[in-house]
Amino acid sequence: MRRTALHLSLLASLACAPALAQPVQTAPTTTPAMATQVASVEGITEYRLPNGLRIVLAPDAAKATTTVNITYLVGSRHENYGETGMAHLLEHLLFKGTPSLPGKTIPTEFARRGMSVNGTTAQDRTNYFGTFSANDENLDWALRMEADRMVNSVISRADLDSEMTVVRNEMEMGENSPGRMLMQQTMAAAYRWHNYGKAPIGARSDVEHVSIDGLRAFYRRYYQPDNAVLVVAGKFDPAATLARIERYFGPIPRPTRVLPPEHTVEPAQEGARELVVMRPGDNSLVAAQYHVSPGAHPDSTALSLLTLILGDTPGGRLYKALVERGQAVSVGTALYAMKDPGALLLMVETSKDQPLAAARAGLITQVEGFAEAPVTEAELERARVRMRNAYEHYMNDPGALGVALSEAIAKGDWRLFFLARDRIETTTLADVQRVALNYLQASNRTVGVFLPAEQPSRAQVPPAPDVTAMVSGYQGRQAMAAVAAFDPSPANIEAHTTRQTLANGMQLALLPKPARGEVVHGALVLRIGDTQSLQGLTTVGALTASMLRRGAAGMDRQQIADRIEALRARVGISGSSERVTVSFETRRAHLPELLALLRDLLRAPTFPEAEFETLRKTSIAEIESIRREPGVMASNALGRHGDPYPAGDPRHARTFAENIADLQAATLAQVRDFHARFYGAGHAQLSLVGDFDAAAAAAQAAQLFGDWSAQQPYARVERPFVPIPPAEFTLPAPGKANAIYLASTPIDLTNDAPDYALMMIANRVLGGASLRGRLADRLRQREGLSYGASSWVQVGALDRAGRFGLQAQYAPQNLPRLQRAVTEELERFVRDGITAQELAEAVSGLLQQGMVSRSNDAALAGALANQLYLGRTMAFTAELEERLRNATPDAVNAAIRRYMQPGTLSRVYAGDFSGAPAQAGATGSGSGSGAAGSTGNEAAGAAPQAQP
Repeated sequence: MRRTALHLSLLASLACAPALAQPVQTAPTTTPAMATQVASVEGITEYRLPNGLRIVLAPDAAKATTTVNITYLVGSRHENYGETGMAHLLEHLLFKGTPSLPGKTIPTEFARRGMSVNGTTAQDRTNYFGTFSANDENLDWALRMEADRMVNSVISRADLDSEMTVVRNEMEMGENSPGRMLMQQTMAAAYRWHNYGKAPIGARSDVEHVSIDGLRAFYRRYYQPDNAVLVVAGKFDPAATLARIERYFGPIPRPTRVLPPEHTVEPAQEGARELVVMRPGDNSLVAAQYHVSPGAHPDSTALSLLTLILGDTPGGRLYKALVERGQAVSVGTALYAMKDPGALLLMVETSKDQPLAAARAGLITQVEGFAEAPVTEAELERARVRMRNAYEHYMNDPGALGVALSEAIAKGDWRLFFLARDRIETTTLADVQRVALNYLQASNRTVGVFLPAEQPSRAQVPPAPDVTAMVSGYQGRQAMAAVAAFDPSPANIEAHTTRQTLANGMQLALLPKPARGEVVHGALVLRIGDTQSLQGLTTVGALTASMLRRGAAGMDRQQIADRIEALRARVGISGSSERVTVSFETRRAHLPELLALLRDLLRAPTFPEAEFETLRKTSIAEIESIRREPGVMASNALGRHGDPYPAGDPRHARTFAENIADLQAATLAQVRDFHARFYGAGHAQLSLVGDFDAAAAAAQAAQLFGDWSAQQPYARVERPFVPIPPAEFTLPAPGKANAIYLASTPIDLTNDAPDYALMMIANRVLGGASLRGRLADRLRQREGLSYGASSWVQVGALDRAGRFGLQAQYAPQNLPRLQRAVTEELERFVRDGITAQELAEAVSGLLQQGMVSRSNDAALAGALANQLYLGRTMAFTAELEERLRNATPDAVNAAIRRYMQPGTLSRVYAGDFSGAPAQAGATGSGSGSGAAGSTGNEAAGAAPQAQP
């Protein structure tokens, strides 16, 4: 769902979130079956095994990572009466193991190998994917695991029972979001017969009463090779990988069962429908949904372009008509292009002082007004550029491409990805206008309740095309040129990086290296002011940074956005009163023009008054929309507890009321003055990573920024260690089905100390490795209390105000059990420490995770910029990794006892406890604003890769 507000998450996808990490398997011993080549497009090749498994190999050595994605063509669409949620439940249970990989083996292996893993369930498919450091052993393990769990997953009653409360917790997390609930119920009202009207999470009653025998039968029916597509993307040897796939998947027999036929076709809607959802919340929402073509149909490309024309920011029709004119605080769009006829959903959010009726009328007028205001050539070309760039991004990122292919697979064939890309160029203005008039009409609209129409008009939704015929003989374009491999080790990165300082003090770090598509990533950080000069300017500084892209050097917001798209670039600007960070991506040929544009944005903003007022209103509305969320309330309470700094100090943890008051009081004159006084490059860092000319880039940086210094001097705002006494807070959040536990304690530590590496290991073992850790083992795997339980360590490079903390989500009625489990696990952790095996797994996972992170050029650019500021090189990363390798259980256990004592923790419980047993602890309003553990430190985080 595309959004225009600052940070709203109301419009989440209808697909279920990840269940866990991903497993590994034992190899079959029979003679492997040989795969047959089926098709090859642009360097990507499909093979098929005799058992029906489809294999798609997309080799790309540009990054030192490999992604394995397996897509099963089963989702909520395939669930019968009483079976809703089965596909999603199986997604969870497939992480529970097989006879050869029992218990915790799978999450343990993921953690040990530093794999980034996930699994999702949607209407048409379930997929499991993982990205890992490219080496034969990791790839072999991942393929063996997928082959094993395809047919050998245990699916036991005990695992189902333990996972049931986790799934309930996930349901409750979704129920906390008004936008998500509105989307689900709008979809349900729009579909009378087709299963697309049922959310993949399932009905609570079906999930809670699911039959284990029925679940096993569902698994045996759909988790078979002839119903699956395996995609391997990234750095790997195609021939050796195909041989491995033949060895592990080939012996699995082709099933004799016949998949049940699907007959249901959603009839044309016969009139507008409306519904009203009444749930706790603050801001109002109105959504309009329309039935559209199947995702494989040519109309889908025209609909994608139309979605951008309506929902883009800041140039989309909805934003201009509603947000800019003050009728709404945000708009969003989502196109559900699925195997069968899907849906286009558009949503508008209004604040308390904006009439919902006016926003609703404006939404319908814009969406159904193409007869009076046809699509223009300029709108179509802008959307076409956006879509071209999006496809180019996928082609340059093997991991993202592998997952994108799975979505095309769900529609019928992976080659639909390329066909859709090609159709961007052939879709005409008449095509977009035609689909707008056909689909976006009143009789095809669902807003809520049914409204009779005197002259019903029905959209003509085409059936799903014959995909086999459509892709038969398709050749695609010329495959992209191969890119030389680059070793992401600290030593090799350091050997290829040059650094220099400009006359005004600005620092540069330049790392030219091979990159797919001649891509270059960059990071530019401006350091601002000092403790005294920034007093009372926290909000003004943040507003200044947010205004930079809203007008500059004679360009308005739309022209800036169009210029960025024309340069095939991505630009993100974030900032506070202490620093401004610009992250960007472009191509080699466009880097000089993009750097010049960044110079205009940073040095010559125009600060339009209308944009400033829009920003203030949306910022206030954002605060209002999240202030009652349990997670935000808990984080705020911890941020404010023990805060030693007075109001106005840039380090002060503000309340919601303080934030809103500051926004209401801020003026455009203050923003302009802040920019004039504080902005400059004298203490800035610029890093570039990728395909570029280092000498030319350095010379241009000197010309653009070398003469720019701030009027106000810069000195880092220091955050020394401050002891905070432990406390406990219970914060009521009426109507919120999901509760949050959050706890933290300050730790006096910087990340160059020997104890830092020890704390990284300790945290990973306790709860810092996704699904694998002491907390997750107890709260999720054993007791099923929490969808997510973890720990974290935030330690800076210069400031000593670090934090150690814990978090978990849970149902409010389970609070006593959660308190007991967390207390017992933390006390045991401090008392008994970690084992040699846990140490080895943690170190292995951290090191491989670091390798994966350094393979990400955007993350590497940010790390190099940070190292410039700290006066460090990649030698620091190498030293940190060596400390990890040399750590002993005794040393880690000593660090645990120094920094992780349960008695030092401050704890917050936020949720609706009206029906739960009373608990001891203070009660607060949760009206703060600072994130728990937020210290303002540089490089606060536990990753050992390019981070200092």
